[in-house]
Amino acid sequence: MTDRSVSWTDAESIARLLARATVPRRVAASFARVTAAARAASASPAPPRPSTAPVARASTPAAAPSPSVAAPAPQTEAVPKLEQASDNPSDRLDTLLAWTLDHQRCTGAFVADDNGLTLAAHGISEAHVSLVGPLLSALVAVRSIPGIDATAGALWLGSNMMSWVEARTERGGFCLGAVGAEALSTEAFEQLKQALEVTVRGL
Repeated sequence: MTDRSVSWTDAESIARLLARATVPRRVAASFARVTAAARAASASPAPPRPSTAPVARASTPAAAPSPSVAAPAPQTEAVPKLEQASDNPSDRLDTLLAWTLDHQRCTGAFVADDNGLTLAAHGISEAHVSLVGPLLSALVAVRSIPGIDATAGALWLGSNMMSWVEARTERGGFCLGAVGAEALSTEAFEQLKQALEVTVRGL
């Protein structure tokens, strides 16, 4: 038997070995780094995603509306009642005129009797004084008409308004007149009438 050297090789294995030997080291190293980075990324936990749920915020309490301050209603000064401390007729008439000028909207005042005689006057012209007699005489006729109350009224005299009230006594009637830019109110008429009655009482 002749000695022969038999050499058997696997062609596919040889090809794989040659392919490994011929790959450039730089490419192999880069491939290894990429592979390592991919493994590290898959192993590290993913960063949390921002929550889309609504966040409850503490609401600032709305300021309470300030209470509305109502403007104070204008208060009309109460008119004091007239008080007579003297028994002298002249003093009583002067006190009545002073009270009328102080507490009523007028520039002048007078007191007259049923006959048109002016008993006291302040702040009115002679023309107005001269009209008092005829006016009161005319009111005597007016009082006789049923349903007409002539114990109070107002009359234009030129550019002024004369308001008057009357009070009846056992000795006759007396008239208190006030001259001003406008007629007096119903409340003012009542005040004048009470003041006149207090003044002529007992005269």
